[in-house]
Amino acid sequence: MRRCPRCGHPTRADRMVKGFGRDCAAQLGLIGNSIDTGHEGPDLLDVLDELGEDACDGADRPADR
Repeated sequence: MRRCPRCGHPTRADRMVKGFGRDCAAQLGLIGNSIDTGHEGPDLLDVLDELGEDACDGADRPADR
């Protein structure tokens, strides 16, 4: 048993992911913890390509003038 450096809970050494317990590793994004939902259609990355560069250039912020 080893202690997770993030939360301090004892974890079996063979269950650790890059030195962290499984819960902490999932919270840190070291392992995937989502399932495939079968989503069809555009996602956020597809929409970002359509926005363009002029979405926010700072000219509309009066405090930054």
